[in-house]
Amino acid sequence: MSLMFPKLNPIRDEKWIKHLHTVPCLITGVTGHEYETVDPAHIGTLGKSIKSGDNEVLPILHRYHARGHGYGEVSMFREHLPDDVLRDALRAYAREMYAAWKRP
Repeated sequence: MSLMFPKLNPIRDEKWIKHLHTVPCLITGVTGHEYETVDPAHIGTLGKSIKSGDNEVLPILHRYHARGHGYGEVSMFREHLPDDVLRDALRAYAREMYAAWKRP
């Protein structure tokens, strides 16, 4: 008996990714400029080096994106994200879990 894995069809949205280059960095609130861009950073992977969908992307300055690749995105976010952003993210996750639990 072989294990069956669901086919991965991550969302890809070029317009959204392009838009993220124009918004402020989630960590600093700074928009990209000639010396440093805001990068769309995919959060996690779907395994086998498949990046997560474009609906799981955050705008962060290039230096933080590079650090995330260097020593892990979770460590980088834990070190640099303001507490209110982490709190909001955890609240959103909790609400999503509750909503999923309430669905029939």
